[in-house]
Amino acid sequence: MPFDVFVSHASKDRVVANAVCARLESAGIRCWIAPRDIVAGTSYGESIIEAIHAAKVMVLVFSSNANSSGQVPKEVERAVSNGLAILPFRIEDVMPGKSLDYFIGSVHWLDAMTPPLEKHLDDLVETVRKLLPLPAGAQAAPAASVQPAAQPSAVRPAVGVGTGRAIPSKTLWIGAVAALAIAAVVAAVILLRPKTPVTAGPPAPVVNPSPNPPGDAGKPGPTAGTTAVDPIVGCYHWFNNAPVVIHSNGVVMGGPYTGHWRLVSSARRAYTFTWPEAIDTVTISPGQRSLSGMNQYNYPISATRIAGAVGLVGSWNLSNHVPMLVSPSGTFSAAAFTGTWQTVDASRGIYTLAWPDPVDSVTLSADGQTISGANQYGVATSGTRTEPCAVN
Repeated sequence: MPFDVFVSHASKDRVVANAVCARLESAGIRCWIAPRDIVAGTSYGESIIEAIHAAKVMVLVFSSNANSSGQVPKEVERAVSNGLAILPFRIEDVMPGKSLDYFIGSVHWLDAMTPPLEKHLDDLVETVRKLLPLPAGAQAAPAASVQPAAQPSAVRPAVGVGTGRAIPSKTLWIGAVAALAIAAVVAAVILLRPKTPVTAGPPAPVVNPSPNPPGDAGKPGPTAGTTAVDPIVGCYHWFNNAPVVIHSNGVVMGGPYTGHWRLVSSARRAYTFTWPEAIDTVTISPGQRSLSGMNQYNYPISATRIAGAVGLVGSWNLSNHVPMLVSPSGTFSAAAFTGTWQTVDASRGIYTLAWPDPVDSVTLSADGQTISGANQYGVATSGTRTEPCAVN
């Protein structure tokens, strides 16, 4: 399937890259990203080279991880040699290392280090749109210069600078970066918290493991206008040893959890799985300086206090160094994610944090035997088909 943008990133920045890809695709900008779009059984290196040759724009998730990566500079060099416009999306307050400075030293970049993250991702969408070639017959609008923004206040919980500042270096020009604008509602964002929800819980009996629930025989599945059974329908053994059953009516059952699946692209064999919201139950330490807990998917959360005195209200530094701001109104935010919190037992320092529904973006292998992908929190997921489906 044709695409517009190649997302280059270090493996350690996979969560950020997945969020960038999700936001661009939610705006109708098609992306290629590894490892999602590498077909099983093909050469990793050849797939990347072919994708760069086919792309129109490269979005580079830039960080210290990109600086130290052996792969990212090679991808950028290949993009330069093929004339791609390169747009660095800086997520960390670092300058390009020697391996990248030659290629992006004089290129305007977008910063994504200060909350709210929604604006940075919206800016990215609009900038990429400006960089993409216009359809045949369309007339280009005059481009505007990207202006430096002021340094943020030191009291902000995250370090960073405004969007659109140029790194002073060589005069190599890579692509035209045009005016930024605020776009639509954000669909996914960068890394927020450590190991947030996985798609399926611990092993548990499946109520109805048949791919076609009773009474659904012959009914059309989620793909409109057809009664054919989608190739993803069936029973799977999930990576965490849980049984997962995908029904033809759009229901997916993973252990004790019931979600819904949707076909995104039949050509790419791409799907989404939407699961119940993740609810962390956390306990604040007696000294009020830290919290820890776990959600119903058995993924932990921990943080240390930045501001505030007693209870959950205040600001916290999650274990992955992302700030979480907890409001007295019963809401909290971590970068662009917003959720709600409740008191369970204030005397014991127990609270719950409800995060948005985990949504897996997955692909089905060409032979229909494996599923792989990740959710918007960056948690990887995969499963292997276990046909025939047997009643547990």
